[in-house]
Amino acid sequence: MTLYPYILLLHIVGVIGLFIALSLELAVMFRLRAAKTTTQVHEWLTLSRVIDLVLPVSAVFILISGLVLTFSVWGWGHAWIELSLGLLVLLGILGPVINGPRMKAIHVAAQAAPAGEIPPALRKVISNPVLRIYAPIPGLVALGAVIMMVLKLDWLGSGMVVALALIVGLIFAFARKGHGIHFVK
Repeated sequence: MTLYPYILLLHIVGVIGLFIALSLELAVMFRLRAAKTTTQVHEWLTLSRVIDLVLPVSAVFILISGLVLTFSVWGWGHAWIELSLGLLVLLGILGPVINGPRMKAIHVAAQAAPAGEIPPALRKVISNPVLRIYAPIPGLVALGAVIMMVLKLDWLGSGMVVALALIVGLIFAFARKGHGIHFVK
């Protein structure tokens, strides 16, 4: 009996979890920007606990199962494996470095804010342009990794997918005259 289908299933479950966490993170970012009251801010920030659980667990599933598949089936030297692993590690570093301190600032400002309309100090940390610019990039980069894995692309194709994911992410971030995409008014 081969373990391949079970390891692949674990890998796919990890990818699904990653997309769930990244989607929630993106939704929280957009809804915080649209919030009118501190109560709404607190409601959306409660999803951070779910994200903080699902994201690292999913990343561990992806990493462990991906390494098992690499060592037992595919081997090293494939662009789609090496770039996908690099992207997973890069996102694992950039997320806490870029989003971590800014989300902590939002939590702190939200705790200090009185009930009612969002005060300027809280609105300022919610409107941090770095959060808006970075927000779409992890999901698009993860989608790029899925494309590379499904198509088993060479170095040129994989590099083009990564570049396209970053370009599309930046287009989303800077759309509408530098204000980012707004799903609600």
